[in-house]
Amino acid sequence: MNVKFGKPVSYDATAVRPSYDSLPIEVRADIAARLGGEPVHVSVAGGGFSGGFAGLVTDATGRSMFVKAAGPDAPHVVSAYSREAYLNPSLPDGVPAPRLRYSAQVGDWVVLGIEPVIGKAPRLPFAPAELDLMLAAWAQAAEALTPPPEAIVRLGVNDFVSDAGVAFTCFQQVAAGERPIPFLPEEARGRIDELAELESHFPAAVTANAITHGDLRPDNMILGEDRAWICDWNFSCIGGPWFDTVALLVVAHGDGHDAERLFWKHPTSTDVTSEQLDAILAAIGGYYLGNVDKPIPHRVSPHLNAHRRWNGLATLDWLGHRRGW
Repeated sequence: MNVKFGKPVSYDATAVRPSYDSLPIEVRADIAARLGGEPVHVSVAGGGFSGGFAGLVTDATGRSMFVKAAGPDAPHVVSAYSREAYLNPSLPDGVPAPRLRYSAQVGDWVVLGIEPVIGKAPRLPFAPAELDLMLAAWAQAAEALTPPPEAIVRLGVNDFVSDAGVAFTCFQQVAAGERPIPFLPEEARGRIDELAELESHFPAAVTANAITHGDLRPDNMILGEDRAWICDWNFSCIGGPWFDTVALLVVAHGDGHDAERLFWKHPTSTDVTSEQLDAILAAIGGYYLGNVDKPIPHRVSPHLNAHRRWNGLATLDWLGHRRGW
């Protein structure tokens, strides 16, 4: 692990979530009815940044279900969970993702029941075999989502650039004098024009006739003994799956793995050019470092900005190695 970026967050211990007992009584009654019995054991998920309830509930007979629930005190989580409930059932069989069992509106709460899988949240440092499992799961998912399955297209998912493109224009905004220079590593200082130029090619670099996850991070994956699952598909959109390959490998680079080699051997990199990879790295680096000083909203993990800073530094370090900074 490269200590120059500081201490990374523990991706299995970032979440600040409500307890099961704090959920409204009618929400707990609905969960128990769907499960088939009153939960006698609840294991709250430690990973994630959103702050909604998420955990494995098990009744006295051993029946289990992974439950997500969010209410009016966390509207951003309600939106995310609602989007997930909308998209998950349309994922094709080839996508290694836990499947939605049900979704419900209980009063002003959104509740999701998801099939349980046996595994753990990834945490740094990654063992090479663990990273291989995550990359293999994403390769399998990307293949199943290229071209976009008709069931997902019918949902009206947006293309990546129209959905989130403005979030990846930090350096262009800085170059235009529209925002202050964000914190940058020493080797990137004085390179705003170069970074802005690279970033300007991001829309073309992520345009493709495929569905991508849109938020592939370690805390959105589960590691089993011989496979991995990909969770939280609420940011899915039409775009190049190699974007998410880069996003995951940014963490791997910061963890000391050879992200460059791993990217070019991954099936999603087949049609990507070196210039496109640079554009994506510049855009991701600007996204992370341009947001490290943002106030953290209610019910969002206090580790969010540390996550952004570490990932932003790792991203620009990878880019700097590629460009000889």
